[in-house]
Formats: sequence, C-alpha cells, structure tokens
Amino acid sequence: ECHTVFGYQPNQFRKQSKLENRSFPIKTATACQLKWNWSTIFLTKETTASCHRTNHHSFDAETFDFHNTPSKVKDRERMLQGHWPERGCDYCRAIEKAGGQSDRMTNLDLPGMHAPVELERDPAATHVTPRILEVYFDNTCNLKCLYCGPHFSSLWDAENIQHGQSAFAKSSNMQRNKSKMFDWLKNNREQLTNFNILGGEPLYQKELAECLDFFQAHPAPELKLQIFSNLNAKLSYVQHVVERVQDLIERDCLRAFEVTASLDCWGASAEYVRYPLQLETWQKNFEYLLSRPDITLIIGSTITPLTIHTLAELIEKVNQWNQVRPIYHYQNSVNSPSYMFIDIFGNIFQEQFARAIDLKPSDTPEQRQSRDYLIGIAKQSASAGPNPAQIAKLFHFLNTIDSRRNLDWRRIYPWLVDEFGKYGLLN
Repeated sequence: ECHTVFGYQPNQFRKQSKLENRSFPIKTATACQLKWNWSTIFLTKETTASCHRTNHHSFDAETFDFHNTPSKVKDRERMLQGHWPERGCDYCRAIEKAGGQSDRMTNLDLPGMHAPVELERDPAATHVTPRILEVYFDNTCNLKCLYCGPHFSSLWDAENIQHGQSAFAKSSNMQRNKSKMFDWLKNNREQLTNFNILGGEPLYQKELAECLDFFQAHPAPELKLQIFSNLNAKLSYVQHVVERVQDLIERDCLRAFEVTASLDCWGASAEYVRYPLQLETWQKNFEYLLSRPDITLIIGSTITPLTIHTLAELIEKVNQWNQVRPIYHYQNSVNSPSYMFIDIFGNIFQEQFARAIDLKPSDTPEQRQSRDYLIGIAKQSASAGPNPAQIAKLFHFLNTIDSRRNLDWRRIYPWLVDEFGKYGLLN
C-alpha cells in the first residue's frame, strides 16, 4: 500500500499557486485538518477515507458524495468538541500519548495547505468541499510488498489465487465509478489544490494517461498532480510521463508535478520487502527524476522490523541526492498487518533508530519535521514490551512467503534468527 504525505519543498521551477492561502481555523486539541481537507476514494470497493490510517467506509456511489458521509461528518463534530473520533484515529492518539509527532500534528500547519472555502464563511462547518483528492483507480501493480495485499496489488491477488485463496472481489461498477469520479472532478477541480493518483502502481495503469487526457481537455491551472510510484517501470515510459505532464504545466492545464517514490530501506532487505523490486531500476528512474528540477521529488519509507536495520543506508543515499537538489524524505509505520508493527519485539531497535536519526538533516523546516517524525516512530517502537503472539505470526508469515516466492529470510535477516530463537520458534 502506498501512503500519502504532504512534503512541500521549495522549487523555483514550479508555478506558485494563485489561490488565497486559507489557514485551518479549528484549534481544538484533537482537530485534524485532513478530516476537512482530504478525501481518498477507492473505486474498486466504493469506499472512502479522510486519512490513510482511518477506517475505509462505504459512500453513496450514485450521488458520489464521498467527502460528507455520515461517518466523516460525525468525526468532524467530535473534533470540534475536542474529542477523538470514536474509531479510526488510534494511531495518532497513541503517537501523541507516547510524546511523538503524529500525522494530525504534522498536517495542522503545513505551508501550501488551503482550508475548504466553506470554513471561511463558517469556521465550524462540517459539510465542506475537499482541497485534496486522491484516487485508487485499481489494484494493478507489479510488486507485492510484504505489508500490502490484494486490495492494492494484482500480483498479491494472483499469488493468493495460485495458492488456493479467493480472488479479490472488485465492485461490478468500476467503469461507472470512474466516470462519476471524472464528472465530480469536472465540476469541482477549481476547488482542489492537489490531485493524487495511487494504486496499485500508476505507471502500470491506463488511468494515468486518462487523467492526463482529462486535464488537457479540462484545465486546472491551480492544481498540483502527484503520483505515488514504486519506480519499477521502464525508464523510457517514466520519461514519457514526465514530458507529457511538463507540457500540460507549460500550457496552464496543471500547476505542478510531484512524485512520491516508495522505498523503505536499502539493499537486499529493500528488495525482499517490496518483492520483486529491482533496486537498480528504481535508482536509475529516481536519478532521472532527480535531474529534472521541475519535479518536486519525495521518497516515502515504511518502517517495520524488516526495514529498520538498513534505513540508515537509505538515508545516506538521500543525503547524497540532496547535494544535487532538495528532495524530501518521510517515514511512516504500517497500519496492518499487526505482525509488521515496529513495537512487537519491544525496545530492541535503539541502535538502528539512533543511527538513522543522527543521519537525518535538520537544516530546513521540512527536514526537522521529517526528523521529528522518525523520532516519534522510535518512541512508538519502545512504547510496549515484546508481543510473542505477533512475533510468532511474523515467523510463520515469513516462512510462508519464502515457500511461495523461493526466498530466504534467514539469509537477509540473520538477526531475526536470534530473535525468533528467543521465543522457541526455531525448534
């Protein structure tokens, strides 16, 4: 699963927004800008959310009102009263309780954010128009990351089917849902500041080209287009997409282009976690994007027990690339499965976190924010004792993965052999 981030980096080649910057006016102790500003829609299941960490829920696909569902409105009402939503915001609540920097806190005062226009008239409005729309068109993907699944990856779905599991059940109204999404976009694009395309993998989905066709026919000169990609596509196609988007920007059909490149760590562990990732392909594509100063460039890393040991190596690479031009690097931890949580082994990763945090630069506000966020994940990792039940689930999961994919976790993660041995799992 790819995750969203708002990493706004200075970019002298990017057109500045002409929209008036309306700051988020709600200042209660639990208020989250994303609940008002951001909507995600999953066309495969006709569900929506207003944060990648909250529960997905159904919306009325006929009216296509995905942003003001009863669930979202109720969450906004509770936040106006200073209460946490009844469900779905456990991650931020736990991070803040541990003294860390949560997604909620991070997104309250980000530069470049624009509060919904309805809040200018009524600061307590709960029915609003989103500023950020992100769309999961389909699950077509060329990777099957360990913490992902068939909902976001067609390769995961194919592997599950091969081993006797049921196929991922998509909505029977996929084409209708896509058509309604484009109709909504046609009517509301001038209210949006960000349009994010996720997957699956956008570089393997026909909908990316359809979106570029749409904006050519229906210009949105204040809109930033962002894709979330694993960058394991042919370089020639990456170049084609970049040139097509740049042409749209020059013709005032879009304002800016941002690419979030997903990579969790470095070396063999990166290829194991995001199998069948080819790190050489990723690096070639990334360094092409790095050579294009007209693209805002982000690296997104998911922290799990399987990625923390070589996170520092990735940060060293990020620091090298930052010598070419500024890029943004952010980290998050998984929502699921629970056996991928960073804290299941207890407080055993102090050395790895310390090394990674020490390498994180802190010269700019964005860098300090990213460093603080990693510090928060480190605190999260040390917030609970070992969880033997979840450790056992991870052990059995890795054995299953190795059997399915002809891999060898013991070779990639020798430290795990010792840890699993402590719990009698190797007997």
